[in-house]
Amino acid sequence: MSSNTTNEQPQLLDHDCDGIREYDNPMPFWWSAIFWLTIAFALPYFAYYHLGGVGTSVADGYDTEIGEFYEAQAAKLGDLKGDDATIVQLSTDRKKLLAGQNMFRANCAPCHAPDGGGKTGPNLTDDFYINIRAPKDIFRVVRDGIEAKGMPRWGKRFSDPQIVLLSSYVASLRGTAAASPKEPQGDRIAAWPQAPAAAVTTASAPIAGSE
Repeated sequence: MSSNTTNEQPQLLDHDCDGIREYDNPMPFWWSAIFWLTIAFALPYFAYYHLGGVGTSVADGYDTEIGEFYEAQAAKLGDLKGDDATIVQLSTDRKKLLAGQNMFRANCAPCHAPDGGGKTGPNLTDDFYINIRAPKDIFRVVRDGIEAKGMPRWGKRFSDPQIVLLSSYVASLRGTAAASPKEPQGDRIAAWPQAPAAAVTTASAPIAGSE
C-alpha cells in the first residue's frame, strides 16, 4: 500500500539551480496533442498563404487590393494619353503598375500567362512583337483589339486612362523572366525609349505600408 503511494508522488529531477528543484511533471496528453497539431497545421498554412501554393499569398492579396484601388482612381483620370512618353514613364511607376498588373491578371493572363510568358497569346517578355512597333501601339492594340486573331477590344470595358495603365504594365513586362516563355513571334523591335530620370526615382520608392 505504501509502495503505491510513493510511486504516485511527483518525482524531483536531479538538476538544482540555487537550491531550486523541479518536479518531473509531464504535460497532460491533451495539451501536448494540441501543441503538435498546431505545428502540423502551420506547414500547409504557410505553404497556402506565403508560398502561393493553391491559394493567394498575403503579398499577392495585398498587391491585388492596392491595384484595385489605383485602378478605381485611374477610372477617374482624364489626362493620361496613350502616347509613347506617357506609357514609358508610367511603366517605371511602381504604384501605377499595380493597377495595370491587377487588370492584366484578371483579363489578360488566360491568354498571355500571369507573368506575360504567353499561352494562346504571344509572349510579352521578349523583344519580338507582331502588331507593335512602339509603346503607343500597345495602347492601340489593347483598346481596339485584333478580333481576327482573338484579341478582344478592351476599349469596350475600360476607360482610356485605365487602358494606358494596362499598356504601361504590358510595356514593363519586356525583358522580364517568364517561367515558361513561348517561342518568339513577329519581328524584333528596338528597345523602348528611356524613361525620364524623375520617373525612375518614382519607381524605386516603396509603397507606404508595403515593408
